[in-house]
Formats: sequence, structure tokens, C-alpha cells
Amino acid sequence: LTLLLGVIAFRSFAWFGLITFVPLWEVSLGHSPAHGNHLLSLMLLAGGIGTIAAGPLADRIGRRPVLIASLAIAAPLIFVFVAVGGVLGAFALCGVGICVIGTFGVTMVMSQEYLPRQIGMASGLSIGLSIGLGGIAVVALGALADSVDLQAALYVCAAAPIAGLLLTLFLPPTRVRRELEPEVA
Repeated sequence: LTLLLGVIAFRSFAWFGLITFVPLWEVSLGHSPAHGNHLLSLMLLAGGIGTIAAGPLADRIGRRPVLIASLAIAAPLIFVFVAVGGVLGAFALCGVGICVIGTFGVTMVMSQEYLPRQIGMASGLSIGLSIGLGGIAVVALGALADSVDLQAALYVCAAAPIAGLLLTLFLPPTRVRRELEPEVA
């Protein structure tokens, strides 16, 4: 569970940084605040779609492989958003939403599987730590953006999923359910 919480922390670092800085980044590029907010809305909408897709996929092929793939894809997508921008960057940002938000439910279930006798505690740690550490990360990223620049902060957001990916490789596998029926104890 400790490793998984580390993965959640790095994922949240990237996610909350993007939520905070995508609109500011777009304004710094000469776009309107509305444009930045539209991109943010697209990212969030794509994340909802990712949530719908990731759960059943994780039930079929395993939670760990879904988490590994999403973190491996998220880092280059964030990089494309920052380095390339434009229409390709908008599509990349949608991909980030799918990868990052889509795994919130997956990591919640994994935390409950790692701590099966205390699923309330596991759930609280998974969500609470995600939100709390994401908020702390934004403060650190804001300080970086102020002392260096906004682009540097966004590149750190791109690096965070890589750190999460490295931790994910050490997670023990969880059991894949072949049926989507509840188990009888």
C-alpha cells in the first residue's frame, strides 16, 4: 500500500499541476483565458471517459498493467502539450485526462485489495492523500514557476508520472476477476 500511495502522490503531483497551470500556460502563449478554460474542460471530460473505460479494462487485464500503461503514456503526452501545443497539444491533453483521471478508480480498488480488512482506511488514504499531496505539489510548482518559469513547472508535471511509473513496477499484482459478479465470502 505504501508503494501505491507513492504512485498516487506522483500522479496527483502531475494532475493538480495541470489543473492549476493549463489556463495560465495558454494565457502566457497569447491565448484568451477562455481558451485555457476550454482546454481544461476537454481534459476533464476526457478523464470522465477514461474512468468509464479504465475500470472494465482493469477488471479484464489487471489493475497493475492499466496503471503502468497510463503512467507510461501520460508523461510524453504532457510533454507534447507543453512543447508542441496547438491542436496536437489539445489532443495530448485529452489523452492525459484519460490516463490520469481514468486511474483514480483503479488505484482506489488496488488500495482496497492491498488492505482488504480495512477498506474504509484504504479508500480514505487513496483519495485523501491524492488531494492533499496534490495541493502541496501545486504550492511547490507555483514556487518553481515564480522562480524559474511556468514551462519548467509544466515539465516537472511531465516528469512526475515517470516517477510514479517506476514505483508501479514494484507493486505486487492484484488478482484479475474473470467474472464481474461480486464474490461471496
